[in-house]
Amino acid sequence: MTYDTPVYFSITEVYRYIENMNREMIGCEDGENKPKLLDGTLVEDRKDHYFDKIQTFVPQSQSKGSKATNGPFNGEFNRFVSRLETKLTDKRLRFLLHPAKSDGSPFRTEDFEQIMKQFIGYLNKANVTIVDLSGIPFEVLSITVSLVSRLIFDFCFHYSKLRHERDASNDVPVMIICEEGHNYVPQKDDAAYRSSRKSLERVAKEGRKYGLSLMVVSQRPSEVSETIFAQCNSFLALRLTNNADQNYVKRPFPDNSSGITDILPNLAPGECVVVGDAVLLPAVVQMPLPKPEPHSQSVCVHKEWKKPWRDVTFKDVISRWRK
Repeated sequence: MTYDTPVYFSITEVYRYIENMNREMIGCEDGENKPKLLDGTLVEDRKDHYFDKIQTFVPQSQSKGSKATNGPFNGEFNRFVSRLETKLTDKRLRFLLHPAKSDGSPFRTEDFEQIMKQFIGYLNKANVTIVDLSGIPFEVLSITVSLVSRLIFDFCFHYSKLRHERDASNDVPVMIICEEGHNYVPQKDDAAYRSSRKSLERVAKEGRKYGLSLMVVSQRPSEVSETIFAQCNSFLALRLTNNADQNYVKRPFPDNSSGITDILPNLAPGECVVVGDAVLLPAVVQMPLPKPEPHSQSVCVHKEWKKPWRDVTFKDVISRWRK
């Protein structure tokens, strides 16, 4: 199949196409030798029939006047179609397989510009775009992170090339911040994280040339990809009590700053050790705590345990859980 302009098919349309290929029957009468539907229609071009719905084909037959045989891919996708059907009926994947706008209408190919404006912050002129991945199933977390980071990287790449053609530099800096980065770019080369790790490592290695930078935030720096770690030019280390994390963080520090790194396990809330291009010399700085503090702040255990039991609406919690 060839198209003059890019066309993006939904996963449901792809499923229909594969299922039709899996069921396809070829008419064997004189002059046919093409996929043949139950009503006698000969399929001249598969793309005109197979994306719209699951077709019904003529039955296999050796009788004169109705000869038909299996298509070249008949039955080859049985297991794949079964697995794809399971994914399509999984409500947790609805955000990915059936994306919809705020008004409920589905996204189309022509909406790609709107999607990119949303990611880069130009839809409502916001400096920060938050992509909440907290409720995404584990099975698709890596591919979701990979797709988002690749889209942003490709946008910055092509925008930079357009600016270079006009003998100008990129004037739209973009930064991707990975909270809990060890979940997306782990040190171990597990297949479950391979796609997100590959995409974000490319951002770390090549993004600077196109105005794209990367910040990785993690409570376990020793579990972050060494490729990512090696590309960082500034480090902010808050309190670390684990020896493996301390040793991992100490490696990029200058030899004459060992005294500063020794205080890593004793830093107070808001204190951090800064080293790299962000400062002239390694230093310990006190960052102001946010006011008001975010809802994700630590629960004051000693204070809450002294209070009477609270009424918890389990019904609402479970209802939200099931959604």
